[in-house]
Amino acid sequence: MDCPTDRYINDEAICQAVVAMEARIGVKINLNAQTRGKYFAKILGPGYNTSFYLLGWTPTTYDAHNTLFNIMASRSKEAGTGLFNVGGYSNKRVDELTRMIQVETNPEKRMAEISEAMKIHKDEFGHIPLHQQTVVWAARDNISLVQLADNFFPLRYVTVK
Repeated sequence: MDCPTDRYINDEAICQAVVAMEARIGVKINLNAQTRGKYFAKILGPGYNTSFYLLGWTPTTYDAHNTLFNIMASRSKEAGTGLFNVGGYSNKRVDELTRMIQVETNPEKRMAEISEAMKIHKDEFGHIPLHQQTVVWAARDNISLVQLADNFFPLRYVTVK
């Protein structure tokens, strides 16, 4: 299991826990914990040299298309899709839906396309989510702020009373 040691909160501890849990059901995993520079150079293209890995993703657009385009669509240099599809998942219908979603303006039709693509991916076990990182936000009473869901903290949204 390829795992970064300095990218996500408790990333190495999460990977160690996964290795221990899998061992309890008889699956032996060799943990390859390394700094993010070495880790990403190994797991990402052009080599995609891994079979099991920890990867986090926050869509910068807050839209499902971002995840479909980058992680779930088939890898294609020409289309620019699947660049973070480390496991090499590929489904022609998911690719077709990803293209359709990108240009669909009817909200109901677009949501139906997103739902179909996500269901196909889930039913085929395109990825197996192991961990949802909790984002903790806090502020004093004299601070008014808007915290974005992607965990970025733009100071322009902060007011001190």
